[in-house]
Amino acid sequence: MKIKHLYYFLVVKNTKSINKAAQKLFISQQHLSRIISSIEDEFHIKLFTRTPTGIELTEKGMFFSTYAEKIVNDYREMQSFFYLDALPVLEQKDNLQGNCQIAFPFFFSLFLNDFIQEFDTLHPGINIRYYEDYGFPSAETLCNPPILHVIVEHGEQIQSLLQQNKGLKSYYIGETSVSFCVNKNSPLASKPILTKEDIDAQKFTIYPQRVDYTLFKNVDILFVSSNIHQHLDSVIHNNSICFVPTYIRSGIEKLYPDVVLRSFELQYDVPIYVIYSDALTLTDADKAVIQFAAQYMQKLSKSVNLLPSE
Repeated sequence: MKIKHLYYFLVVKNTKSINKAAQKLFISQQHLSRIISSIEDEFHIKLFTRTPTGIELTEKGMFFSTYAEKIVNDYREMQSFFYLDALPVLEQKDNLQGNCQIAFPFFFSLFLNDFIQEFDTLHPGINIRYYEDYGFPSAETLCNPPILHVIVEHGEQIQSLLQQNKGLKSYYIGETSVSFCVNKNSPLASKPILTKEDIDAQKFTIYPQRVDYTLFKNVDILFVSSNIHQHLDSVIHNNSICFVPTYIRSGIEKLYPDVVLRSFELQYDVPIYVIYSDALTLTDADKAVIQFAAQYMQKLSKSVNLLPSE
């Protein structure tokens, strides 16, 4: 059994559906069913039982889930440490000089000024040019021009990109989840977890190149925009909802106190990577930016667990 198969199992557990889990993982339903069956055969247990609304964990499946979550989380922490540890060693850590170009997801605009200030304090001799990625970048976008990209996206989609394009390099730097933004005065704010029926009844705002038609086919789409501030303003003024990566929660709460984040019933983890073309030879400035970006993104992700519930 592979560790990623444990992750697949956890996605099935959270979605309560082989079909929905397969869509989230970008694999076929038949392939996912075979993986679940192989796990059951290996451990001589039945993981799921069918219900009128989908599938549920069996009693032994619940015990198995506890072990699977620990193994997957420990593996990701190990990935984060050794992926970054594999970076070429900085020739000098103090008084670094140089230039770097890096692109962040457009959600990161909530933190960009703070990121710049903190980095400039630590490395005043490094000049950075910042860009925004407006959707999941293609291999061509990642290579032309060859710059660093911080990618927050489905794990299987990232792995597919890397497997199909051997000229790309990556460093795993953490993970986040997905939440929905709702107006704090909305009835939805009283619900800790939103269902598909909840979001189907709301006005929705979405992002370019991020349209999951299975999820959004019944919703009332108000507008499409790559400006996160427009989405959050709409939550306040139009009582619409939008989904965001949970790592940006502290930025939303600081700038938009009338917006609260709520979990979705189809929950899954989203990895964070730094990806770049092997045409880019990393300088000490690039290495310093990657290391700092990893620390900064991990700090944002960990801070989510420290925030009190509304």
